Amino acid sequence: MIGFDTETTGLARPSATEPHLQPFMIEIYAAKFNDDFEIVDEFEHLLKPTIPISEEITKITGITNDMVCNAPEFIEVYDDLCDFFLGETVVYAHNCTFDIGILKGELARHGLVTNFPWPKDQRCTVELSMPLENKRLTLGKLYKIATGKEIENAHRAKNDVLPMIECIRFLKENGLD
Repeated sequence: MIGFDTETTGLARPSATEPHLQPFMIEIYAAKFNDDFEIVDEFEHLLKPTIPISEEITKITGITNDMVCNAPEFIEVYDDLCDFFLGETVVYAHNCTFDIGILKGELARHGLVTNFPWPKDQRCTVELSMPLENKRLTLGKLYKIATGKEIENAHRAKNDVLPMIECIRFLKENGLD
């Protein structure tokens, strides 16, 4: 199983939007975890977008243009990301539609959407947690319900995935996954 998250230069546009107009990934973190929810492998990169990171995005994520100026571009980590996902059948993201869409946008820029080893089972913790309060829950709210704790340094990819894995454990234990 993989849990992953992305940080981006902005919100995704409708899927019919040209790939070069979609937001760029500026960080990705993915963790493979076993049935005991132990992390067994990690993939983590800051990524250099071809457009500047806005002040608004820096305020949200804490990621600055200086932090990514020497980072690889997405295509430079593509092969390693494929290797990481290869053979996995389940992937989780808190807002799966968003994060898969961002990844598809990056892949589309290079004509690689159909080449990526997509896990067949894509699970969204937003959707899985809907029965808890009959509405969409933020990751912070879900984590608070699951653990009684607050997420520290949210809106960095790794800092969101690690609590999400604890939420997945909670959802499984409560028959919601």
